[in-house]
Amino acid sequence: MIPVARALEILRANCAPGATERSPLGESLYRVLARDIRSDVDWPPFDTSAMDGYSVRVADVPAVGTTLAERPGLVAAGDRPARRLGAGEAVRVMTGAPLPPGTEAVIPVEDVRREDGKVEARVVPRAGEHVRRRGESVSAGSVLLPRGRRLAAADVALAALAGAEPVEVYRRPRLAIAVTGNELVPASARPGPGQLRDSNGPMLLALLASRGVAASTRPAVADDETAVHRLFEAVDADEDALVTSGGVSAGDLDLLPEAAAKAGFEILFHGVAMRPGKPVAFGKRGATLWFGLPGNPVSTSVCFHLFVRHALDLLEGADPAGAQSVSARLSRAFTVRGRRETYLDATLSTVDGENRVVALESRGSHDLPTHARANALIRIPAEAGTLAAGALVDCLTL
Repeated sequence: MIPVARALEILRANCAPGATERSPLGESLYRVLARDIRSDVDWPPFDTSAMDGYSVRVADVPAVGTTLAERPGLVAAGDRPARRLGAGEAVRVMTGAPLPPGTEAVIPVEDVRREDGKVEARVVPRAGEHVRRRGESVSAGSVLLPRGRRLAAADVALAALAGAEPVEVYRRPRLAIAVTGNELVPASARPGPGQLRDSNGPMLLALLASRGVAASTRPAVADDETAVHRLFEAVDADEDALVTSGGVSAGDLDLLPEAAAKAGFEILFHGVAMRPGKPVAFGKRGATLWFGLPGNPVSTSVCFHLFVRHALDLLEGADPAGAQSVSARLSRAFTVRGRRETYLDATLSTVDGENRVVALESRGSHDLPTHARANALIRIPAEAGTLAAGALVDCLTL
C-alpha cells in the first residue's frame, strides 16, 4: 500500500489538460477557462447613479430645506450623458443613468419635495453618496477571471461584462462507467435471493453530472474472466477514462487489476493506506486512464471524491484541483484506531463565524444512508487515537 499523498502525486504526474475549445457563454457553466479573461472596458463605463433621485453638487445643499432649481426632463439608463451640472441646479436621474459632469452626489427621490420646478432637499448629501464612479469596480485591462477557474453563474456574468463571447475552455473529459458483480440488478428491478440493487452506477453518473461531465455506461459486468477481459478490451481510445466499481480487492472474484494489466494498462497503484477504500486501483494505457473503485458504496464515493474528482480537475486544467479542504473544530470527541488514514462521514456547518464539524455514527463502508446525510469527510491521520472536542481537523467538502 502507498499513502494517500503518494497516490495523489501519481495522479498529478499522469493527468494533464487536453485540447481547448470555444464555448458559447450560455453553455459555459462549470467549464474551466483555458486563458485569462481581461476586461476591455472600465466598469462602470461612466459615472452612474445608484438610485432614482437628483444629481447635485454637495456645496449647493448645505442644510436640510435647501431649494434647488430642477432642470426640465430626466436622464434614464441608456441615455447619452447630459450637459454639465450648473450651480444651484438639480437634474433628475434614474438608476443606472449616466450622471451629468460635475455631479458629486445623488439625493434619492424619496428624500426631496418637488414643487413648481423647485426641488427641496430633506437630507444633506455626502460627497459620493449614491454615485458609482467610472472604473470603481473594474479597470480596463484587469484580469476578471484567471485561467483554470471553473465558471460559476456569476463568473459567466463577468465574462459577458468583458465581452468574452465565446470563451476558450478546456475540453471536458470523456468517461465510461461500469459496475461489476454477480449480485447486482438494476435499480428498477426487485432483488431476488442474494441480489442487490446497483446504487454505484447511478451514484457515479450523478457525481459526474454535478461536475458538468457526462458519461457513457457499460452493461453490468459479471464476475467472470471473459466478461472482465471484454470490458477492458472494449475501452475506446477516444475515452479519457474508465471508472469501475467492484472487483479490485483480494478475493477469488476480484478480477479487474489482472485483467486491466493483460489488456495493456500499466497499474500505477493498487492499494492505498486509507479507510474506507483501501483496494482502490489506478492504471493507464496510452492516454486512457482506469480508476478501479471498491464496490462498497461508501468506499466508491470516498474514492471518487479523493481520486477521480482530483483527476477530472487535472484533465480540465482546473486550479486548484480536487475536493475543497477546510479546517473545522470538532463538536464532540471521538477515537479512531488503526494505521491507515481515515475518512469519516460528517456534517459541516458554520456557527458564530467558525467552521464546526460533527462525525456521523457509521456502521461501515456499506452504510449508504449515513453517507447520504454527510456534506463533508473528516480526514484523520493514521495513529491519531482520540481527538478531543474543539480540536481542529481537516475536512473535505462533498
